[in-house]
Amino acid sequence: MAWLFCLCAFGLGGAWNGNGQSPGAAVDTSIGPQAVKVLLKHVTINPLASDPNTHKPLGTDGSWSIAKTRPQACPQSSAKCVEVIYAVPGQSAKCSWVLALDGAGADGTILDENDDAGTYMVRTLSDSEAKPLIASRARPVTPPIAVAARVSGTVAMKVLVGTTGEIEHVAVVSGPAMLQQASLDAARKWTFKPMTINARPVRYEVALVFTFYPPIGSMPGAIKMTP
Repeated sequence: MAWLFCLCAFGLGGAWNGNGQSPGAAVDTSIGPQAVKVLLKHVTINPLASDPNTHKPLGTDGSWSIAKTRPQACPQSSAKCVEVIYAVPGQSAKCSWVLALDGAGADGTILDENDDAGTYMVRTLSDSEAKPLIASRARPVTPPIAVAARVSGTVAMKVLVGTTGEIEHVAVVSGPAMLQQASLDAARKWTFKPMTINARPVRYEVALVFTFYPPIGSMPGAIKMTP
């Protein structure tokens, strides 16, 4: 029996495949859809990694499943711990993660991942998770033209950090056009520490937000940086 499980709201579509579970297996397939929802709080597709078969990033129309048996990486204390697998037809990648759900099943911790997951997907961090990994910050400089035009507002960006802590890509998500280049210039000067999962270096994504307050007379306003 298989269940269709739409994940469009989380950025990835596809089907949940409950097949492959033998009777009496240690893993309960009923937690599969919940495990995928939790996983998608913590990972997203790496836009810079191309599958060798299609020469495109990993597709969003793949299928999700969980492994037949409980992974060795699962701690004995974790009752809800599974290997989550994502594969896309026509693409060579097969990503897998070992995920331990919390008691209520609303969140969880990634304990391990395979090479494909490390290549084609990236960890997405909350502000509290990102703060310890920030080595140094650079404050943006409000452009004179923005001061003269009395422009203020918030610029939101996504920063992709590589396995050694280097910045691989910065992109603006939203914000006033006059403030975007200054924000990009500053974001590219930030430095980060490497992140590991089970001693494996992994890529991760940080959401940077620069809030430019209104100018005071002919002087730039204050700037708040998050995280």
